[in-house]
Amino acid sequence: MGVKCFLLEPTERQRRYLRRYRGAGDHPCLVNHYHDAWVLIDVIPDKGEPISDGRGEFEHDERWPKKCDRCDYLFTENDHYQVFLDRIYARKDTGEEMTLRDAPPGAMWDANWLHDLIPGMGWTGPDGRSLVAVCPGGHQWHIDGRCSNCTRPHEPHQCWIRHGEPPNITVDKNGNTCAAGAGSIQTPNWHGFLRDGYLVE
Repeated sequence: MGVKCFLLEPTERQRRYLRRYRGAGDHPCLVNHYHDAWVLIDVIPDKGEPISDGRGEFEHDERWPKKCDRCDYLFTENDHYQVFLDRIYARKDTGEEMTLRDAPPGAMWDANWLHDLIPGMGWTGPDGRSLVAVCPGGHQWHIDGRCSNCTRPHEPHQCWIRHGEPPNITVDKNGNTCAAGAGSIQTPNWHGFLRDGYLVE
């Protein structure tokens, strides 16, 4: 039957983390190229504040990660400090909360920060939303974005045409579109379609 899609909506809260990281450079992480570690410290109102590099008000906080979450690398004073903010979303059907980084396959949301990315070039659907869905395997697919093999990259159109009300939508090539593909989505580890609200092989 496939993976059933569900809609996520933003709450007015965000998780706040203390993060340490180091780029690949001369000491790459053997698991995922760069060293990375996070510690959740609290949940705060979402005031639209940006992520901040440096320690800020947490200069002397003992909770900063000491070790990479992926390997045995120990952070040094020269590695990056970051106070990271992650908005909390809630499933419209069940109320279950999560961040977009944690969203499982089937999750769908309006990426409102993309609404005006390229005005007039079709980065939103007919309802004004810019939908993203998580595919099996974890890849985030921008349904209203451009496909990698688009044949009309500089012309207003939709690479994928969606029909219906999210999350119960079907995506195909029936509309003002390009010649790329047949309405399917190809990720590094999955190939399929979005039909009647289900991601199917």
